[in-house]
Amino acid sequence: MRTGLGLCAVVAAITCAPRASHAGDDAAAAITAAAPACPAERAHCFAIELHVAADDSGLVVTPAWVAAQLAEANRHFAAIDVGFELESVDALPASAAHIVTRRDRDRLGDGHLDRHRIEVFLIAKLEDVDNPGDPVFGVTWRQPRDDRKYVFVAANAFGRTLAHELGHVFGLPHSEYAISIMNKTPRDEPPMEQRTFADEEVALLRKGLTRIVREHSFRSRDPRGSRGPAATP
Repeated sequence: MRTGLGLCAVVAAITCAPRASHAGDDAAAAITAAAPACPAERAHCFAIELHVAADDSGLVVTPAWVAAQLAEANRHFAAIDVGFELESVDALPASAAHIVTRRDRDRLGDGHLDRHRIEVFLIAKLEDVDNPGDPVFGVTWRQPRDDRKYVFVAANAFGRTLAHELGHVFGLPHSEYAISIMNKTPRDEPPMEQRTFADEEVALLRKGLTRIVREHSFRSRDPRGSRGPAATP
């Protein structure tokens, strides 16, 4: 799940020779180029600012991995006429590759949170803060005394994990609906490819969308391709 770019390439501006900075830009550009656009017919296209951790081998995820996560999110959110697109991509230092504690999650958000973009952090390994040592695939987080939500997704996550976490951003809790991607219970049916948001969850997502639009929580592209507050759903 890693590119061939080394750590020097992706965090050149922080730790390496100036001549390597172009390679870091290339790594981010490769992710941007591979990412699917928000489907043109969607009424609401929300901007994602992506922060990607690096280790000694390079970025912890490939452009294809990012593209697959975004494509799944766009597929599941079609039910409420919402899509997502990358607005920017930047590299995080090796210290961000393994997130263990609550403070780790808070610290990574420091200086990165933007009121108008959905912040997503892609890291190598994410641990359960309530059960240290137990891995988790993703989490939607909020700092103390701050209502802004942001998302972590680990490099070993399922293809639907970003969609699941964005469900939390839009207000969904975990659920017990068999069809739902918000249901974390292991089960055989329905098949994975048939799972999505349950009808009851779609209704809640619409309410979450209305709140986000009313409060201008996140930036949305309008049908003409410019940016500004989304239209009322």
